Amino acid sequence: MQLWSLAFLCGILCVQQFRCLPSIWIMVIVGSVLIVLPLCYKKNKLLVRIISGGLLGFLWAYWLGSSQLSARIPTELEGKTLQAVGYIASIPSASQHGTNFLFALKKLNNQSATGSLKLLWNDKNMSLHVGEEWQLQVRLKKPYGTMNPGGFDYEAFALQANLNASGYVVAKSKAVLLSDHWYHHPVDRVREYLLNKIIKNLPSSHTSQWIPALAVGERKDIDSTDWQVLRNTGTNHLMAIAGLHIGFMALLAHVITDFLWRCFPRLTLFMPAVHVGAIASLVMAVTYSALAGFSIPTQRACLMLLFFLSALLFRRKLTAWQTWRVALCCVLIANPLSTLTESFWLSFGSVALIIYGVSGRLSPSGLWWKWGRIQWVIALGLVPLSVWLFQQCSLISFIANSIAIPWVGFIVVPLCFFGTISLIFSAKIGGSILCLADKILSYLWDILNWLAHLPGVVWYQSIPHTWMIVAGMVGVVLLLMPIGAPGRFFGFIWLLPLLFYTAPTPKQGEVWFTLLDVGQGLSAVVQTQKHILVFDAGPRYSASFDMGDSVVVPFLHSIGMKKLDMLVISHGDNDHIGGANAVLKQFPVASIKTSVPEKFTNASYCMSGTAWSWDNVNFEFLYPTTENLGLNNDSSCVLRVSSGNQHVLLTGDIEEYAEEMLLDSQSANLSSTIVVAPHHGSKTSGLKAFIQAVSPQYVLYPIGYRNRYHFPHPSVMKTYEELHVAEYNSMSSGAIQFKFFANGTVSLPNLYRVEHKHYWNN
Repeated sequence: MQLWSLAFLCGILCVQQFRCLPSIWIMVIVGSVLIVLPLCYKKNKLLVRIISGGLLGFLWAYWLGSSQLSARIPTELEGKTLQAVGYIASIPSASQHGTNFLFALKKLNNQSATGSLKLLWNDKNMSLHVGEEWQLQVRLKKPYGTMNPGGFDYEAFALQANLNASGYVVAKSKAVLLSDHWYHHPVDRVREYLLNKIIKNLPSSHTSQWIPALAVGERKDIDSTDWQVLRNTGTNHLMAIAGLHIGFMALLAHVITDFLWRCFPRLTLFMPAVHVGAIASLVMAVTYSALAGFSIPTQRACLMLLFFLSALLFRRKLTAWQTWRVALCCVLIANPLSTLTESFWLSFGSVALIIYGVSGRLSPSGLWWKWGRIQWVIALGLVPLSVWLFQQCSLISFIANSIAIPWVGFIVVPLCFFGTISLIFSAKIGGSILCLADKILSYLWDILNWLAHLPGVVWYQSIPHTWMIVAGMVGVVLLLMPIGAPGRFFGFIWLLPLLFYTAPTPKQGEVWFTLLDVGQGLSAVVQTQKHILVFDAGPRYSASFDMGDSVVVPFLHSIGMKKLDMLVISHGDNDHIGGANAVLKQFPVASIKTSVPEKFTNASYCMSGTAWSWDNVNFEFLYPTTENLGLNNDSSCVLRVSSGNQHVLLTGDIEEYAEEMLLDSQSANLSSTIVVAPHHGSKTSGLKAFIQAVSPQYVLYPIGYRNRYHFPHPSVMKTYEELHVAEYNSMSSGAIQFKFFANGTVSLPNLYRVEHKHYWNN
């Protein structure tokens, strides 16, 4: 069974490596082999089971992946007004732009449909509730995310979540509430009811935002700064309902029920106290998991607890590994695409480490074995996984978790749970309990915040090659072997590639230029041998999400950057300046140049004529002058980077006025190999004379998928086409990188979306 379950997982993972899904005929052949193999090869049953498990996993992942891809909205319907009928399938979340929610489809344009939509309804007067059935007029587009080194793959997330499209409810269109019955999404109805109660009865504080996360699993409005504190201390797993919390609450339910049952000896004649405690544990686990919306970690915890307690009730012996692999199979059967999520690997990986790290020992005893060793096993064992998934690892996670886990698990979580349940009966009692939980949590937060800001608490590392993560895992397995096991300390050798890998850098006189994919915005990185410059930082969408934090910072970590020599913010529009604060919080920056220095501390103007050299690479600001400040787009910083006879021209959002000024004052310095299209290729920019003066080989358009401005404009593209300029855009190419070599040549563009395409990427 153990080898079969691992083979089943490997078959699923094999499908996730395809750039395009195989032909249906190949699947027919695989299915035929799966049927015929057990009949034709009976000598080695173990081998047959392993191969069958792999083939079955392959077929199951292929079928579900292809089914969900086929359910996505067709390209020809994108942007058109459609009629959608379905149910609100998540707790609506209000923001400054409107109300966001998931919409489970029944019909789309009077045709039966499955899957869900991610919708925004900007009518702030509309009160929406989970479970309501609506008929809406919507405009949709396919799930489309940014694609960058080190970044998050939103399209993979959308596939495993069965998200068919995203869009918005058409303003002033006729929306009809069709029904509102309690049996539509009843679990989420209860969660919404309790969430509203919590918000109403919990006073505002810095930590009060975490109480809904620990009570009903809602953490959408948490500031990115707070998440950074948790990442730096390795405690981000604590601030959401996960397997650890389920275990604590199940244990608490078992202890209380067992004690109370034993207080009445006659009850033990009907059922042993240990059995009653087991049933109470399972009820508690299911209840608390339901409050979290049955996320993958809670599914795993519930399933493992179910099998373990079932064995206890029916007096069957079940090992920890058997419980783990049965839970693994159940989760994979329910959704094989869950392997695309970080929570799947962290959840099952951490439990596997605990089982491996504490089993096979002779009579372990003492506080270290009961508590400290588990923390040590997780802290060491998750290093390769953390670096692989997040490019970082907290060096103080052992200390932070040793404090935070008992604090949260034994005190805060029970108070949150019982306070939330008490709200149903008494707002005063429930509110008081939640206020107590918040107060106790605030003391822990002060400790974590202090630890998170200690120097050197986080180790950043990138893993560009699969073999490095495999070697790291082998090293961890060896190091966690029992004391005295032969070859144990060879684990350090296997960890060496992970520990000492350094990302490649340009040579003297070379430039690596990367236009990042930040959607409808701009961010570019210029790297020389010993210096780094970031030009703009992309947009900011909310307090908890911006492209600086989700794209720019991960990319800089992926290339091994520890500091920035210069941050250039071309002007003050959100799509250029929005992510700047996230970058400044993560990296020390030697210099900030911008046309809006009033928005920063210790910033200076990017004035025309300012020039410098790094590693035999020349930089010069061509614009603005003192006469051209305060013009918004037309005051954007214009930077030219030169490596020998090759040049890159970064233009921000300049329009025709600024282009004319540049033609008058800098016509001799405009010629460039690569130009980032002024103002994303808008029709208010791109003068033909300007483009002719630049005379680029490549033009790059930083644009978002189906952006509302319809950039780049056809007239601008036509001008570049007439001059035979190669055109690329970040929407279809992802991050675009060029390498300028010291011998005066330029590499062909490396298109990240093309090079790292998977079958779920559009």
